[in-house]
Amino acid sequence: MMKESGSDELFAVIAHQWREPLTQINSVVSKIDNRLYELGMEDQELQSYLTKIEKITHHMSHSIDDFRAYYKKDTTTDTSSKIELKELLDEVMLLNKESFEELGLLYSIDTPQKLSFDGDATLLKQIFITLVNNTKDAFVARNIYQPKIDIIAKENEASLFIECRDNAGGMSKSTIEKLFEADFTTKHMSEGTGMGLFMVKKLLREQFNGDISVKNFEKGASFMITIPLEGKDKR
Repeated sequence: MMKESGSDELFAVIAHQWREPLTQINSVVSKIDNRLYELGMEDQELQSYLTKIEKITHHMSHSIDDFRAYYKKDTTTDTSSKIELKELLDEVMLLNKESFEELGLLYSIDTPQKLSFDGDATLLKQIFITLVNNTKDAFVARNIYQPKIDIIAKENEASLFIECRDNAGGMSKSTIEKLFEADFTTKHMSEGTGMGLFMVKKLLREQFNGDISVKNFEKGASFMITIPLEGKDKR
């Protein structure tokens, strides 16, 4: 059975919103590169910045392809694989290395040794990328001094619990109540669509039989992801 048309339409909206600015960014990068060549300029630092932009847009384009595969696939097809949680989280943080350095952001990952389970690693990686990106936006918007993200994973016989904490100042009660709604965003209309955390919750429920919740924690917010382990191969 294929996924319902409503999900396809939702993805089409998101993909369009991402593809257009990516195309524009790549066009600007190409123009800058050509202009530097015409002027005979060989600025290594400037070239490194252009390369960074290209890497970022490539990653975003790849993310769109990942989601497209998710919405196009037959739901009877098993795309699960062995997920090594620590390895997956390290990959997510590595993708953000440069932006972390620019923000002076520190992070820690605390997971049980060799924790693994079956699931769609590509989609789980996108879930954590979305969470990290939203947290970075909060740090920037609030000009947080010494920003920090802590990820703590625990498990029992039934479930895996992954907590993502930050020190971005927390959220109001009204924001928490609406945070995972499809049309809700704390950003200006020109900066966000409100789809990010809505999609995180949707993917967790549909692909992992899991869920996500959020509450204020000390100086920031605490996102808690719960994924059932019953019937999954874990060690």
